[in-house]
Amino acid sequence: MTRALTLLYLIAATAFSLKLFDARFIPSQVVNYINYVLLAVGFVIGFPQLIAARGGFAPVVRIIVIAIVCSIPMACLVWGQGLSASIFETLPFLAWIYFFVLIRLNVPIATLERVVIGFGLLYLLLYIFQYVMAPTVYFGRSLWGDTFSVDRGVIRIVFPGAGVFVLTALLAINKLTTRARGRLFWMVLAGTGLLVPILQVTRQFIAGMVLLYLYHILRNQHLLLRVGTLASAALLVIGLANANITQIDGLVEAGQRDADLGEDYIRVKAGEYFVTDFSPEWPARIFGNGVARWGEGAYGQFVENLGVRKGYFLSDVGIIAVYANFGLLALLGFALMWYRSFRVPLPANYHYLKYYLWYLLLTSMTWFSVYHHHYVIATVYVLYIYHRVQLRTIRIAKGGHSRQYYLPEEGAQTFAPLPAIGSS
Repeated sequence: MTRALTLLYLIAATAFSLKLFDARFIPSQVVNYINYVLLAVGFVIGFPQLIAARGGFAPVVRIIVIAIVCSIPMACLVWGQGLSASIFETLPFLAWIYFFVLIRLNVPIATLERVVIGFGLLYLLLYIFQYVMAPTVYFGRSLWGDTFSVDRGVIRIVFPGAGVFVLTALLAINKLTTRARGRLFWMVLAGTGLLVPILQVTRQFIAGMVLLYLYHILRNQHLLLRVGTLASAALLVIGLANANITQIDGLVEAGQRDADLGEDYIRVKAGEYFVTDFSPEWPARIFGNGVARWGEGAYGQFVENLGVRKGYFLSDVGIIAVYANFGLLALLGFALMWYRSFRVPLPANYHYLKYYLWYLLLTSMTWFSVYHHHYVIATVYVLYIYHRVQLRTIRIAKGGHSRQYYLPEEGAQTFAPLPAIGSS
């Protein structure tokens, strides 16, 4: 592919993996079929690398892809769901194949970062538009009926496609502290990474971003500055909690209510059910049950009834949903992904990669960020950049000691020393 054609394909793959932010004014069938075509092209381009790619994160992504593919016949054998329904319901989750497409096309990191930032800004602009136009729903699905629900004291707008926005915000805070050009731009963009989660009143979103921002700011400060930063953050939280802000009050009330429920909290009960009782036969406990077509056939109707009648939704149990749908092999793939995020060192200007993977880990028990199409394409881009950085890392021995260095893609005559394995 030429550079222009490659860029066009990446933009289209990203847009349709996100299903155009679930735009309601575009027929969903049109979006789905175009997405299927792009994925089919992706399999044709990426299949040789799916088989042949070595090193870095290639084995991790290969395990996840194999696990998802193996779950397709399980929905047919265990639940009697038609093969075509199982394939088409599973295809959006197979956006992982784009990892191998990127390897095959040898996409530069800078190009991919620009694509991510472009979609992150688009997410922000569309969210502002939807916020202004509420309660009319233009993007995503209403939490109840034809308007956004009043929940936690506010009209909640949980905007779809958050993966690219999370990645953009983490990239921005990383750029801000590594003295990249455009300091004001990165500062504003990083600020929206905290503002948007609060406006959406989503606890996982808020907690994940706040913890990662704090970690990034504190990691290179000396003890006195760390204490001062933490104290300032604590005072800010206390001030917000007592400021009679509707969104904050709603979050506090929801947290207290869920804490009081303890083991009776619906997500705890749902998680226990999907681990112990959901799979009807032993093959499904190993290879997963596959993805159900909501409301259709015995499998789809069963999953729908679990949600409507009991309040047990797979989207509420994160990594447990990965197990229920795709089995033990998928869990192994995610475990290796997170393990490597702690063990493989990165240059300072790429720390946002591991922050994004840690965000998935922090939200993996009660949110669909680990597997949903709103996040998978961003996860794929993170793993590809991580993979590319790792393959450009060399070890140099001096005076009986060895150290790892990263050979940048730009200005390749210089070497960037990496921290010791396992350090931050």
